[in-house]
Amino acid sequence: KSGAAAARPLAPCPALSDSPRKPFPTRSPCLSCFVSASAPKQRRKPSRRSSMAQFGPWGCWLFLAVALSATLRFGQAASPTIRLIDQEGPILEGNNVTLECLNSYGDNVSDFTFQKYSKWLRSWISLDESHDFRCWFYDVAVNYDNGRLLLTISDIQSWHAGPYRCTSLNATDNSTISDELDLQMEYLHNVFVSNSNSWCGTVGDSISVLEGDNLQLQCSADASQTPHYEWIREGADWILPSGSLTVYKVTQEQAGTYTCQAKHPTLPQLTKSKSIRLFVESPKRSFSFESVLSLSTPMLALAVALP
Repeated sequence: KSGAAAARPLAPCPALSDSPRKPFPTRSPCLSCFVSASAPKQRRKPSRRSSMAQFGPWGCWLFLAVALSATLRFGQAASPTIRLIDQEGPILEGNNVTLECLNSYGDNVSDFTFQKYSKWLRSWISLDESHDFRCWFYDVAVNYDNGRLLLTISDIQSWHAGPYRCTSLNATDNSTISDELDLQMEYLHNVFVSNSNSWCGTVGDSISVLEGDNLQLQCSADASQTPHYEWIREGADWILPSGSLTVYKVTQEQAGTYTCQAKHPTLPQLTKSKSIRLFVESPKRSFSFESVLSLSTPMLALAVALP
């Protein structure tokens, strides 16, 4: 033996004819024999492959992604949307409002219409002119303007508030119905004053109270949001930031004009007020036959009837 180690002889290769019915093992212990015994591979001529095959094993996933994208686009093509246009800031009662129905990818909207949900009928009412309940919404107009489907509400009021949507005239599923648009507006109606110590409730332009009695007035107003109330007295320098005004043991000096003011919490331009004239009567009132005769006939009959 020389300095170099003797080479270990290779194991004899199995003959290819020994097992004619069995395929040659893909992982043979005699790799050198497998390489030498294998038939030389013929190089294929270049050919055009499909777009999927060019990407190898990822071609299938790419094909599915493209098909899914096309399917989603096709499904969205008929899906409408509804929006509020030409409106800056909050909607105030009395404004003019315009809604628009849009179809995805600019498709034709001639087969679509607007609907409003009626809480009384508990159903959606079409606002096109051919609908049976169209007369209930006579103050709205649906029109087509240069391929655009528009809904115009002039002088909007509180009863116009609620959900609106855009839908196909031949809607069969939710894919042809838009999401709901909840149309709301800000408003502040007239102020009312009530007397908590009286059964008749609402107070008019004036109220009379006996001297020494207590007076409690309550201010209220119908508004989209709870208003801020305050009471002031004409000629006085005080302001009461409350909707309730209470005067204990009323005196003659407290007679005068009181005003309740209601303000919208976020829109200062929405302000209403109500003024009440307070009269204080003396509890010492003399009763005589002459005072009874001075009354009118109905009042005289009432006075005689009382014990």
